[in-house]
Amino acid sequence: MKFLLYPLSVVYNLITTLRNFLFDIGLINSVQYKIPTIGVGNLSTGGTGKSMLVDYLIELLKIKYSLTTLSRGYNRDTSGFIQATSKSSAYEIGDEPYQFYSKHPEINVVVCEDRRKGMKLILNNLPNTQISIWDDIFQHRYVKPGLMLLTTTFKYPYYKDEILPVGNLRENKNSSKRADLIIITKCPDDLSNKDKLDFIEKLNPDENQKVFFSTISYKKNLKSDDLTIHIDNLKEEEFILVTGIADSSYLVKYLENKNLKFKHLKYSDHYNFKKSSIDKILSVSKNKKIITTEKDFGRLKPKINRDEIYYLEVSIEFPKNLNQTSFDEVVNEFVENY
Repeated sequence: MKFLLYPLSVVYNLITTLRNFLFDIGLINSVQYKIPTIGVGNLSTGGTGKSMLVDYLIELLKIKYSLTTLSRGYNRDTSGFIQATSKSSAYEIGDEPYQFYSKHPEINVVVCEDRRKGMKLILNNLPNTQISIWDDIFQHRYVKPGLMLLTTTFKYPYYKDEILPVGNLRENKNSSKRADLIIITKCPDDLSNKDKLDFIEKLNPDENQKVFFSTISYKKNLKSDDLTIHIDNLKEEEFILVTGIADSSYLVKYLENKNLKFKHLKYSDHYNFKKSSIDKILSVSKNKKIITTEKDFGRLKPKINRDEIYYLEVSIEFPKNLNQTSFDEVVNEFVENY
């Protein structure tokens, strides 16, 4: 029945294309800043590994620079400008910003729907900020990052997708030309050079755009607030997997490949766990460990009065065999020469 949605898709495409055109010709102003800013975004509605990439950038840059991340704080219970503190919760600032701050308490984590207002307050209130990393910024064109990173998955690349509501694209595929770097996420570990070249040909990047291939890496230890267990310990018992992310298939496949036994309770991305869902999780997981994602842990842990809830860390990697140029060197060069 998708053909019934095509008229809506055409209208949506016209609106977003016109909006982008007005920004491109300067009729709508897009602000740039004196400090280095790195934007991470995508064309689709989610599940392309943006938060993993932001986390990677934080790890890469926080040793040498004072960082401030700026996010919308999607699906939080608050609004406006909020700076994360040790008392913040995932419900106050959003699950991904909460994850960034919990993992990197030495950096500044800020949420604000209005990115221009957010940057103004960052520069006024946090003047020591040397670099700002913007999460989910591609469609927020009132601000312009010094370096724009666009993420898309190897399995579901944007060149195979369609505009909303027929597909999952928030704007036209040609908008990818605004990116400086295109990051292909969740690639198979054994990606051949031929498949890589075929993918790049279909992607059709501009000459000035650099393309990087990345893979997912899962940590061996599962973490809770104060506890850590090795993933192999789960082979002795069945557990409950709870996910509220856009695409849990990669995690499920990883656990299945380790021959682990589990029941999967799957919820929508950024799911706000209500009493009914918590009651179901507690009922199903009686006397069993609960395993979840790092992003979901911030929302689940405060509502589940049990010690046996753990999260599995996931990270993004840029294998040397898949990339001719070092991603780290490109990012560091941008910052140093800004």
